[in-house]
Amino acid sequence: MLPSKKMDLIMKNVILFFALLFSKFGQAQNWHTYHTSLFHPYFFWHSYGYPHKQFKINPYDNTIWFAHKTEIFRLANNGQFTDFNENNEPVLQGYYAFEDITFTPTRTVLIDRYFGLVNYDGSNWSTIPNGVDGVHLSSDGDTIWCARINENYLVNHPQGSQLGNVSYLRRIESKNGNHWATSGVDQGALFHFQNGMPTMYNADTIPFMLENQTYHMKFSKYSDTLYKSGDLGISLALGNSFVDTITPHNSINMPADLIVKEFEIDKNNNIWAVFGEFGILNPPKKIGFLNRNLKTWTIYNDQNTPIVFTDGVGIELDTLGNLWVVNKQLLHVFTTGIEPAWLGVSELANDNSSIVIYPNPTSQQVTVTWTTKDASCIEIFTLHGKLVERIPIHEPKAQTLDVSGLSPGMYLIRVGEQTQCLHKE
Repeated sequence: MLPSKKMDLIMKNVILFFALLFSKFGQAQNWHTYHTSLFHPYFFWHSYGYPHKQFKINPYDNTIWFAHKTEIFRLANNGQFTDFNENNEPVLQGYYAFEDITFTPTRTVLIDRYFGLVNYDGSNWSTIPNGVDGVHLSSDGDTIWCARINENYLVNHPQGSQLGNVSYLRRIESKNGNHWATSGVDQGALFHFQNGMPTMYNADTIPFMLENQTYHMKFSKYSDTLYKSGDLGISLALGNSFVDTITPHNSINMPADLIVKEFEIDKNNNIWAVFGEFGILNPPKKIGFLNRNLKTWTIYNDQNTPIVFTDGVGIELDTLGNLWVVNKQLLHVFTTGIEPAWLGVSELANDNSSIVIYPNPTSQQVTVTWTTKDASCIEIFTLHGKLVERIPIHEPKAQTLDVSGLSPGMYLIRVGEQTQCLHKE
């Protein structure tokens, strides 16, 4: 962690961060990494608890949403960053901490357990009644489902809301009228709605269900298949029946000693998963990609990614096929599909300063260009804030650096003003 004085300097608008990734194996990985201060000078996001609940991508427009305490951040697919908070949105005054986000074709909805639901229609924010004690949100078309602690669940339509008939559900997922639920936020028994009432499922009598524990579950965006993870792997259900499994016994290279804490399904039915030990305080260990045709997992860890696996990790897939990872004060993207236009160009600070770095990743030389005024040096930091190198600027607006002496890893670059470059460590 950087000292507060240095952090104040880093947060100034004139300073921009970009991650440099050096491949340990000499092959370019399609990872891009951004420090959150790049998007907003005071954006400081903590990935504690359930990172995937406070980090979501809207499948209707690929905007990226973050919730941090009482602030809501949106990163548009053109790189524009918006901060919604109690100072610029009166409706948000009085909220304690937003816990979950979901989307419909026309709305973004967030939940604060103690103060309820807020709704954004693209122009205005408003409140939704009866959302107090809500802990989980999901959507099915225009309908929002809100599971609550010791309160009947809430179903919200554009025309209004209605309360459900049970209070023991902590997570509800719905797709085309097919409803599943669990009795816990991050674990618990599994229920399927039949004739409007939740019916508990028992793995002892249901083939392919694997076990009664459910850590994470969701529907695929591209089919009506429900996926749920437990101690033994991932189970797949269609309608009200389980039809298949994904385990270390029927797939190659799947970690057998870790559980799947979160997962995403792409349009080809392949799976991205976060592996780790059970428990909210236990950080993830690995990220895996399952090629369903080959039935083979590719495993990513701290040796072949810039991800800091000692802290929380949340993953999301956009509709272009890119994997996004929020992790500590870093936003990573693994570009497996069509890259958003703003990737690689940093014109996101409030004063329109920008830094462009290429090639990235690299192992020999990197060129840095910038529009920052009065820049006099380039500084390279580790992810932990340690200054690795300070290079005086000899040419205006661009300079090529020899980075062959740096160890393989991920670094942060900043272009600084003269007073900052003279700062003693």
